Amino acid sequence: MFMSVLQFQDSTGEIMVARLPQEGTAEFVTGSQLIVQDGQLAIFYRDGRPLDGFRPGRHTLTTQNLPLITRLINVPTFGAKSPFRAYIYFIQLKVFTNLGWGTPTPILFRDQELKAVSLRAHGTFSLKIQDPNAFLRTIIGSQGLETTFAIEEYVRRIIVSRFANFLPTVLTSVFDLAQRYRDIEVGLKQAVHDDLAQYGLETVDLLVEAITVPTEVQDMINRAAGTRALDTAELSRYQAVAVSDALRDAAKQPGGGMADMMGIGAGMAVGQQIAGAMTGQSQSPAPPPLPPQGVQWYAGIGGQQVGPLDENALRAQIQAGQITAATLVWRQGLANWEAAGSVPELAPLFTAAEPPPLPQG
Repeated sequence: MFMSVLQFQDSTGEIMVARLPQEGTAEFVTGSQLIVQDGQLAIFYRDGRPLDGFRPGRHTLTTQNLPLITRLINVPTFGAKSPFRAYIYFIQLKVFTNLGWGTPTPILFRDQELKAVSLRAHGTFSLKIQDPNAFLRTIIGSQGLETTFAIEEYVRRIIVSRFANFLPTVLTSVFDLAQRYRDIEVGLKQAVHDDLAQYGLETVDLLVEAITVPTEVQDMINRAAGTRALDTAELSRYQAVAVSDALRDAAKQPGGGMADMMGIGAGMAVGQQIAGAMTGQSQSPAPPPLPPQGVQWYAGIGGQQVGPLDENALRAQIQAGQITAATLVWRQGLANWEAAGSVPELAPLFTAAEPPPLPQG
């Protein structure tokens, strides 16, 4: 096979290395024209050994610019055209972008909070040939890879393997994924650097587009994120509203007032603990509210439970006629609701005052 014009043009922009001819060797002659495109490097090979290399430009092959070939195969120095057999690799030195990587199967991640979670991940990377000789010697020579797709696939497997090993060093829980993407990208790029450098390759960029968890785990993360978004002031307002609603509901439940009030006190303590946890502060549980001074009364007025009422408020209700001797009342210590007139300490309040008899004189 005789070739007088030597060049390779890639219309797709996706080929990393091309061999001319694709198999075996070709007969070249001094005086032939070698055209190396911008961003290319052309290296002559013979018997598996790299010989002379050429940078971008148009070159007329002579014994002066083919010193190694001349020495190895004893090309005559006289005559316009002297033949020699070899093959050429055209190496593309540009950056190849938008290459993809992803986990073909889920990776089991040992989570600090959830124990074990199956993760999937994918992203993109940019690749370039940093050391052409190492690249041809290892990837093309020993690996037997010459197509862009095969090279990309080989690098993809390296990235996925290092991702599985590296992730636990920078992430302890999937609840922190959103804050650690950049750290994961930087660390993963560094983790694959040495693996690719031995093949003459370099990742210019390596991006993590998504790390996904099972649907049920994602729902937990969303709920946790929504809770953490509430600051202490907002939690206090929600707590106040909840207490107000509970007081209103307690007043509508005959016989259930005391139990509901105790529940409200417990709820307030829990709410304060949640507020401390959401702000990342360690707070001691709030002390229970002080008990009210004096006896507290509850009365059934118009089918509604009213109270608690202290002694003065109870007297005012009796004087206003809202509470009569037949009105059911309760205080702590009474086993059941009783008519107000039958309770010893209240009975005198319903006895009409009468003047003593006139003295006889």
